[in-house]
Amino acid sequence: MFLTTAFLLSGPIYGFLVKVNCRPMIFPMIFIDMRRWIGYQEAMRGVATTYPIGIDLNDGCLTAAQFRKGRHGPRVRGLLCLPLPAAIAADAGEDEALVDALKTVRSCGLFTGRRVVFNLPLPDLSFFPVHFPFNSQEDPEEGILREASKFLSYPPDEAIIDYPSLFQIQRTCHATVVAVRRQVVDRWLVILRRAGFTAEIMDFYMASLIRLHQRLFAPTDRADILCHLGRTCIMLAVLTGEGILSISEISWGVQSLRDKIETNLTLPTGGPEAVTLLSAYGLGYMERGNIPEDVTDDGGLDDEARNIYRAIFQIISPTVNELAYECHNAIGYVRSVRENVAFGTVYLYGLAGMISHLDRYLEEQVEISVQLVDLNAHLDVAGSKRPILLSGEISPAPVLGLAMRDLPWL
Repeated sequence: MFLTTAFLLSGPIYGFLVKVNCRPMIFPMIFIDMRRWIGYQEAMRGVATTYPIGIDLNDGCLTAAQFRKGRHGPRVRGLLCLPLPAAIAADAGEDEALVDALKTVRSCGLFTGRRVVFNLPLPDLSFFPVHFPFNSQEDPEEGILREASKFLSYPPDEAIIDYPSLFQIQRTCHATVVAVRRQVVDRWLVILRRAGFTAEIMDFYMASLIRLHQRLFAPTDRADILCHLGRTCIMLAVLTGEGILSISEISWGVQSLRDKIETNLTLPTGGPEAVTLLSAYGLGYMERGNIPEDVTDDGGLDDEARNIYRAIFQIISPTVNELAYECHNAIGYVRSVRENVAFGTVYLYGLAGMISHLDRYLEEQVEISVQLVDLNAHLDVAGSKRPILLSGEISPAPVLGLAMRDLPWL
């Protein structure tokens, strides 16, 4: 089993980052822990910055992004978001098809260079908490290794693990563990090399989102919940100044809500109608028990609108309630290990904006402030030529956070 070792910088640890030797088929690894973005930038001030291409194949999509240096900070050089055919999804695709898909990143004309940072696909990763008694005679990493081996479905000596957070309460140590099988990392290194790239970093989905979040928002002394809603899944993380306290995955996304609306209302499969209903009506029916105020036409139209609001709410609310339930579970778990923790805000990333009134509905359910994050207000593309190529309902949030990794050793 391989355990990460850190280049110590100030701030908590965020990330499962693998710096790989670029020689063919030789994979000695130095593990680097991701630190708070602002603190990391301070530590690296004055060092020449090279931004790699970030590539992510999660959520049934191919997303890629690259930044460039600007006078007032990093600017987007290029952003590519394309759906992947189901036959070549990252968790099931043939290697040759994946190589061909990745070559699109090189041929699209949006990026420069061949050095990449890559988000390992979620199906290849395991996330779990471990707890063990504090022992002054034992290195905490030994306790993490011992406890982590109990959760692995493969031999421990085939695992590479990282612990994005580690803290002690009274006489008990608590850690969040991320694990991947070494042969999985080897496979992706070969695929990327065949596509013409040199892999510098292997990262993971939530670490990338956290890096983006900490670029956009100043740290607080409260526990915040980051929620990324994608096409096929939702990722949740509870984050404090000390680290990641909880990571969880929900196995539905916006596509599931679209499918339910199309099935229940007999709408064309894959058409724009379901998306329009989600965006226009969504969860508005239960907004303070009334129809939203923007429905102000004559009484007949109000009745029709009320029926549509009610129908869409009845179709999607049972599924959305699963998100509220998982938020409550995360809150309960964190409070079980940190009794005095105060919660701040639930930040909604990804495709959450496609569901009308989701932020207000979720706020009523979890009784914590909810904020919808609009990335369009934060993307600086000044000076770039045709920088963004988007297709379909795809979230660029994780890959933007991934591409914010600078590579000071280049």
